Formats: sequence, C-alpha cells, structure tokens
Amino acid sequence: MNINEEKRSQWQALKGMGFKAHWDYFWDYYKVHVLVAVIGIAFVVMLIKDIANNLPFAINAIFINANSMQTTEALEAEFAEHEGIDTKEADVSIDVTTTLSLTAYDSMNVTTGQKIYAMIAANDLDLMMADSEVFENYAKNEVFEDLRNYLSEDELSSLGDKVFYVDQVQIDKLREEKDSATLDDVVAEETAPAEYVFERKDPSEMEQPVPVGIIMEGNKTLTDLECYYGTTPIAGIVTGTQRGETAADLIRFLLNK
Repeated sequence: MNINEEKRSQWQALKGMGFKAHWDYFWDYYKVHVLVAVIGIAFVVMLIKDIANNLPFAINAIFINANSMQTTEALEAEFAEHEGIDTKEADVSIDVTTTLSLTAYDSMNVTTGQKIYAMIAANDLDLMMADSEVFENYAKNEVFEDLRNYLSEDELSSLGDKVFYVDQVQIDKLREEKDSATLDDVVAEETAPAEYVFERKDPSEMEQPVPVGIIMEGNKTLTDLECYYGTTPIAGIVTGTQRGETAADLIRFLLNK
C-alpha cells in the first residue's frame, strides 16, 4: 500500500468520529505544510507592507557626530511644510544618530563609513553635516558639490566667513598622489595623526577656491536640537544628489529659522 492509499484508508476510518479526530489526523500529517505556508504568507505580507511604506526621499540628510539625544520629527515636519512636501508621498529624513571616528577602525566605524559611501554611490544622500574634522576629510575626497551650482553669488557673499572653501588645485594634487602611491609609500608615510584644530580658510590665499560647505556654528536650530556642542559643524550638498535644490533649501531653512 502506497502512502496515498494509506491516507485514504485512514480518512475512511475517521468517518463519524467527530471534528477532533479529523483535526488530529490533519495536524499529524499536514502541520509542517501549514507552518511553512503561514510563515511564507507572513513574509509576503511584511514585504508588501515594507514596500508600501518605503516612500521615495524628498530629501535625505545626515548629521554626522551631532551627538544629539533629541528627535528630528518636528524639524522634518516643519521643513516639509515650508517646502510644500506631502509626507504621504515622499519622505523627509534628517538623521542625527550617526557617529563616525577618523581614528578608530573598529567594525562599527568601518560599517558606518561603508554605509555612507554606499548611499553616496547610489545618489541617495543629499546633504551631509558633520563636525569640521570629518567634513574636511570628506571634502578632500571630493564628496561635496560646488555650492555655486545651488546658491547665488549674493547668498554666498552675504554669508562671509561662514562659507567653507577647498583649493581645487590641492585636491587634484592629492588625488594624483593617491593614484600613483604604492603600498610601500602608504606604509612609509604612516605616522601618528597630529591633533586636529579647525581653521577658517581664506579663499584669497587659494589658487582655485571652491565653496563646498556652510559653517553652521552657533545655529539656533542645531542649538535647540542640542547638536554639535563644543564642535564646529559644516553642511554641504553631496555630490551626485538628484535633489540638490531641496538640499540647498534645507541649508537656507536652517540658516534663516
């Protein structure tokens, strides 16, 4: 007798024995199938729910090393209203929870660095704010847009020494050195990093000054969020962004709020 004939025989024997007997028989033979089906359905439902709730970004901003315990929900809602963004259709995201060290090479820092570069490579990050040391490091690696593409000359001029510049000639030189460096060169040049001190750079002393950041020191909104206490934050529009105008509006919003 094969297994199907055996099942039919047992099913016939259950006739007239009531619901419990039928249920016990069904559960003994099909509980694995039922559990697999339930798990599969639950996974599909969760996936559909996640997809439905995964709105496209109206803006995606990250404030690195903000060291804030405050929530940004009110700021996100206020900027969405200011910008006329329907948050049922698009997401306004301002992350103040990300931390990154330039000197620690533990798994958390490595993972955070990879995540940030992955978002940049995917054109999924629009605005980055960071303490001056981290910002300068990213600026040297050409992570930020030329702000002249988004802010007018009058706007930049009115900000005075709040504008952070890099010298494109020096950036190009650093890139060439990196491209030609060998592993032996890198090892030979490894030294203990000097203590970092932030200095406002004078564009008149540069060969090819490019504005890439806005210094947000003393900004009221950041103070209210308890962000960047004791450090100098700088904000820049991330290269490759597809929402650069909205990122520029967020900078204006923070400056004028």
